[in-house]
This record gives sequence, structure tokens and C-alpha cells, in this order.
Amino acid sequence: MTDMRFALGMSSGMKDYEAEASTKKAELFSKLLSSLPSSPSIVEVGMGSFPNSKFYHPSSSSNLDIIGVDPNDSMKGYAMSNANDAGLTKNGNSVRIVHGVSEALPFDDNSVDACVVTLTFCSVLDPEASIAEIKRILKPNGKFLFWEHVLSQTDTNMANFQNVMTLTQVKVADGCHLNRKTGETISNAGFKKVDLDYFELKTFSYLNPTVAGIATK
Repeated sequence: MTDMRFALGMSSGMKDYEAEASTKKAELFSKLLSSLPSSPSIVEVGMGSFPNSKFYHPSSSSNLDIIGVDPNDSMKGYAMSNANDAGLTKNGNSVRIVHGVSEALPFDDNSVDACVVTLTFCSVLDPEASIAEIKRILKPNGKFLFWEHVLSQTDTNMANFQNVMTLTQVKVADGCHLNRKTGETISNAGFKKVDLDYFELKTFSYLNPTVAGIATK
């Protein structure tokens, strides 16, 4: 699948999923933003078409500096359109997007207040290296918000299906793996604290098993 076709598909094909996830995502982002210092720098890794734009709610006293990282340059137009619609490019807030991959983030050590990663670790080449990069660029006590579909922990039949279908999914969905254990990977990455929940959505079958939370460096 070409970058352009994948960008178009992600910008329109995940609307039902995002609608179901919206309430839990809003709660998680609210928790993140309330824990950050004034005028925080936030890196969203794998920003894609920026479906998370609606969850960033800057206060009148705290402007947001949001930097998106994505290897697919065709996502940029969709992402900036969503950023504009969410009011994230005015009133002192800023959004910019840079080309990059999660395994080699283009930022200095200890330089950002928060990292956000949603529905991205399923398709990165090296999850462990990607998480190590996130730890590297976070400031001490920096926050890492994550939301990822994972291998089912409660349904053996679903887990077996995910294992069988992953090879096909990787080919048709830009490297997406259905059977990763991202919660375990994050929990074992050496963060000072990891608040993690496992739950299952209802809309997208094999994408329903989910881990989400916030880790502190």
C-alpha cells in the first residue's frame, strides 16, 4: 500500500473506532495535560492524520507546543487540517510535523515534557528501541501517554485468530501486528511508574483488546 493511499485510509477508515474510543481517550489526555508544566512541549510519535487533535485542550494560561513525528509525509495535510479544526494553531499554541521514525527520534536527550503514542507500536520495526527513544527524549519526570491494540489477554480464540491473521495484516496495513504485547514491553522498559489499564472495545473485532495509560520517566 502506498503512503498516500494509507494516509487516506487512516484519515477516513478509523472513524467508528475513534468514536468508540473517544470517552476513554479524553479522560486519559485530560489526566496527562493536568500533570504537565505550563506551556509544555509534547511530541506525538506516529501522529498520522492526528485523530487525537480534539483531545488537546490548552488552557488560557498554558500554550501547547506539539510536534508530530511520522514517516509518512502524506499524513501531514490531514494532520494539519485536524489541528486547525481543533484550534491548535492559534492563540499561542503551535503544531509542527517532522519526518522521522520512532527508533531514531530527532530530538535531544531530556528535552520534552511529554510523549504521546497511540495505535503506533503495532507497526514500528522495533518496539523496544522505540520506547527507549521515548525515554531518552523525555525530561526527568516526563510523561508518556500510550494507547495500543494488543494480543487478547482474556479470549484464547481471539488471541489465536490474531496470531493467524497477523501475517496478512502486516502486508495490507502498513506493517500492523495484531499480536504484540505492548503493555508488557512498556512495563519492562524501566520507567519510574507505569499506570496501565487493559480493556476491550467492541467496534473492530481483532483491534478491540487494548492497553492504555501513562508512564513516568
